[in-house]
Amino acid sequence: MISANETISRNIKRIRQERNLTLDDLAVLTGVSKSMLSEIERCTKSPTISVLEKICNGINVPLAQLTYIETPQVSVTTNDTVKHYSAWDGFELFVLFEFDPDKKFEIFRHVIAPNSERSSEYHEAGIREYIICTKGVFSVQVGDKTFHLQEGEAIQFLANCNHKYLNSTDKDVTIIMILYHE
Repeated sequence: MISANETISRNIKRIRQERNLTLDDLAVLTGVSKSMLSEIERCTKSPTISVLEKICNGINVPLAQLTYIETPQVSVTTNDTVKHYSAWDGFELFVLFEFDPDKKFEIFRHVIAPNSERSSEYHEAGIREYIICTKGVFSVQVGDKTFHLQEGEAIQFLANCNHKYLNSTDKDVTIIMILYHE
């Protein structure tokens, strides 16, 4: 994982180059000396908040754009790197892709033990669940209705209500869940 200084350094240099600006040009726009900008870009000097503010104002970008970490073109989650939680009895949670505010979703794999259920209170407004049953027979109760999914079937619903996940069979069930933040 790269440091905050490296992220800021890379983003300033990228923005400067995308706009075909020299360090001299950037110094004029921002009021920050050319030598300071060069040290920041080479990651040999940590910019203060006031220097970052000058840079943001000079090139008309929000601070979030300087601290943004670009997602690689390809990312792979392997069995060795996946985050695994056993937060609920009978439910194993594997985080395949964590929430990304730019993409607005997160993806999980759940393995649900035989004869297990878990209630979930409503999520914050604007969360939609997409669930794909990839192994076994899965049931989900949304409000007062229960839906049964066979392997390969899917359901989606606005999750701002009480809902429950159920495995009423004597075999493990595996589901893929996408939480989308509308």
